[in-house]
Amino acid sequence: MFFFFSKFLTLFIFPLPLVILSGLILSWTIVAGIKKKLLMSLPFLVLWFFSTNFTSQMLISSLEDEFPPIAIQDLDQHDVAIVLGGMFNNLTRYPERPELNSSADRITDALALYKQKKIKKILFTGGSGSLFFNQKTEADLAHIFFEEQGIPSSDIIWESESRNTRENALFSSKLVSPDDKIVLITSAFHMPRSVSEFNNSGITVTAYSTDFRTLSENTGFWENFIPLTGALDTSTIAIKEWIGRLAYWIF
Repeated sequence: MFFFFSKFLTLFIFPLPLVILSGLILSWTIVAGIKKKLLMSLPFLVLWFFSTNFTSQMLISSLEDEFPPIAIQDLDQHDVAIVLGGMFNNLTRYPERPELNSSADRITDALALYKQKKIKKILFTGGSGSLFFNQKTEADLAHIFFEEQGIPSSDIIWESESRNTRENALFSSKLVSPDDKIVLITSAFHMPRSVSEFNNSGITVTAYSTDFRTLSENTGFWENFIPLTGALDTSTIAIKEWIGRLAYWIF
């Protein structure tokens, strides 16, 4: 019983559901007129919609299903693994201690492939995606990380100038041989756009998707429809990726 109430009460005390619930209550108690009530409620309903697993999972799975996971043992040997940045926080207060974010699987899977001798070298590509802060690149932080893991510097290729996926592909293409057999490692939601950009840059890759955000279909009613910050984050990531695909298609 305690467990049930501890979960149920989160609907009323966590910031996101509290804001949504309070906004809906105020919209229907303070504002007069049904049209005005609906208009006042709309932003909170939209926020609720994108904060549910029901919505976020539909959005993210539409991206991740294109390149399903591959078991390590089923992957052929490759010469180089190109690892796209996005897993380091280059805004950290303590850059001497690299901090991994929720996309950490990109680099940990690269380590796993290297240690199981599925790849000979790792090409890490990632500058700073920040508009104004460029003092530390992701490659700088990755250098510290790989050194701490005992990976020989002779087996790492660095690319630290790229700021987006298109530049990842363009700059990486200059650092590999046309004869190299290459595996591309990035988040599953990001893989379709990444493969397209690398193909456009003349690099044929084997897609090794990681960092899957799609959840089990058996999460239950409660988890599907209550507002969650994690679900809102997943929706945001999926929307951003779809916008990125559209922008790359146009330009």
